[in-house]
Amino acid sequence: MRSVFGGRDEPNLRLSQSLGAFAGPGESISPLYVFFGVTNTGAEDIEVARVYVSTGGEPVYEGPFEGDHALPFTLAPGESSRFHTRAKTLAGYLKNAGHDGRARVRLVVEDALGRRREKAFRFRVEEYLRLKDE
Repeated sequence: MRSVFGGRDEPNLRLSQSLGAFAGPGESISPLYVFFGVTNTGAEDIEVARVYVSTGGEPVYEGPFEGDHALPFTLAPGESSRFHTRAKTLAGYLKNAGHDGRARVRLVVEDALGRRREKAFRFRVEEYLRLKDE
């Protein structure tokens, strides 16, 4: 993971990524979502200014994301924020950018000073494109 955060005197962020769904009424569940999390593990407030998914270069997907906060937002030490998007939506953007199979992608979070933190993960583009809309 490439990081500019986390220097001795700089704030630190921990990023996470997972797949899941929301419980609906009765026994139904929502379509599949990609959930992202960002936690301030440092001792100073951090203003999160930009969040996107890239494939190592330019952003492939910059939202819209749903979640706890609208950008920009500030995280106090120990605070977290979660946001999400439909897995099928992200897969469509990746496919349009020329990626398929198990694409290696990165969640990128930038602070107000332009410093960033990245988390790499694999994303099953074709599999998620085949999900039926519910």
